[in-house]
Amino acid sequence: MRISHNKKRNYQYCISARRGNRVVSRQILKKEHIITDRLTLGPYRKEDRERLKEMMQNPKITATFMVPDYCDEVQFYALADKLIEFSQINDTIHLEYGIYLDGYMIGFVNDSGYDDETIELGYVIDPAFQGRGFATEAVNAVINELREMGFKKVVADFFEENIGSRKVMEKCGMHLNGNSDYVEYRGKKFKCYECEMEL
Repeated sequence: MRISHNKKRNYQYCISARRGNRVVSRQILKKEHIITDRLTLGPYRKEDRERLKEMMQNPKITATFMVPDYCDEVQFYALADKLIEFSQINDTIHLEYGIYLDGYMIGFVNDSGYDDETIELGYVIDPAFQGRGFATEAVNAVINELREMGFKKVVADFFEENIGSRKVMEKCGMHLNGNSDYVEYRGKKFKCYECEMEL
């Protein structure tokens, strides 16, 4: 679940606008690929466009991961195109990795905001592939990458009902930091908690 990280805590954050005209002094120097025991993390391929659109329209995903509630498929395709662009190695502003199992995209990890020391992560695993440790494996790999990049802290937020996401955060070494708030999303209010870890 992703929440924009600013002093006003603007919870109407949308994936499509999360990094508009960001001014930052650090660059995100992504690796072309990150290889784990079972997964490969890397830039999206053009053929992943349809898959990204499907995932962003999956009600099991959008129940806990904040995605714009578009009415028009063209908007979802435009968003998918933007994410593909963000994930490319020559983009040094965005942290965006597709998660691949045997060449098939099963999810993604990305940032929902950062400054020179702290980065906030969001992640999604297709519900058909959940419960097998893939999110933990991917997020751990990205955390190691962020440590190498020089970040000092990672934070992530989850809806109170999303116990699975909280467990992933805890397995990756994060802990509740005492921050919580309510977010309005798709006409409902959700209580959100924040986890963090020092790198």
